[in-house]
Amino acid sequence: MEFHNPWEAPGFFAKAHLHTHTTESDGKVSPARAAEIHWRCGYSFLAITDHDRVTDTAALAREGMATIPGGELSCPSERGGFYHVVALGVTPDNLPPSGKPIKETLRAVHEADGVAFIAHPYWSCNTVEDLLGLPHCLGVEVYNHGCEAEIGKGISSVHWDDALLRGERYVGLAVDDAHMYGVDALGGWTWLRVTELTAEAALNALRQGLLYASTGPEILDLRIHDGIIEVETSPVEAIRFMAGGQQGWCEQSWGRPPLTAARWRLPEKGVYVRVEVIDERGRRAWAPPIYL
Repeated sequence: MEFHNPWEAPGFFAKAHLHTHTTESDGKVSPARAAEIHWRCGYSFLAITDHDRVTDTAALAREGMATIPGGELSCPSERGGFYHVVALGVTPDNLPPSGKPIKETLRAVHEADGVAFIAHPYWSCNTVEDLLGLPHCLGVEVYNHGCEAEIGKGISSVHWDDALLRGERYVGLAVDDAHMYGVDALGGWTWLRVTELTAEAALNALRQGLLYASTGPEILDLRIHDGIIEVETSPVEAIRFMAGGQQGWCEQSWGRPPLTAARWRLPEKGVYVRVEVIDERGRRAWAPPIYL
């Protein structure tokens, strides 16, 4: 995937919840209740991703919120572990079964005109080797709120960086993966750049990487000109330009008024740069990678 700047694309940012569970699998709330919660909390897209099935959500769409069909699958790893894969834009007829090899699963989702990404790699004990050479993989969950709230293994930025450094072109997504709808809910989301609130518009934004992930802060603008990357944000404590190896730069407030902008010259040699911001409460936002 090439870098397509979401902030330069037509349309607007819409708040999306891309990974959650209901009583149709191992969740504790009904699909209707999940839709009501997210609609009332300002979400514009909701994907209910129950295990090994596509829950019918067509009737749950309402004014201001579209639903995206999807499911979550499990795949064995050649290294003895396992993957969880979130598949979006699929139907009950073309959702591949769990238990198949990861590459076969990703290919099946792609052939069904869906999109797929790796769920909670830290929680799943995935290594960077597990994330290499996966055709048709959109990216990884850089943040999974349920995994973070329950056992502190929801942030997978190291997995993401290691894969990017080795040449993979993955976006990072933030999700809840809510089951209980207590502390595991409403803590991670992905902003999609769309021109309309339809499932197809959301899927197209995902396919093109027109998105950024967040647990709170907003990335208001990001521009690249004359070899310099400039970013504008809601008030934050730190703006980080993350790059491969020992490259990068962190702009910090250090007790001064919060930051709302920063700039950095892109390295002449490198693999990628991505922007990550952190607010005073420790909440983060992640822009998609820029490939050098």
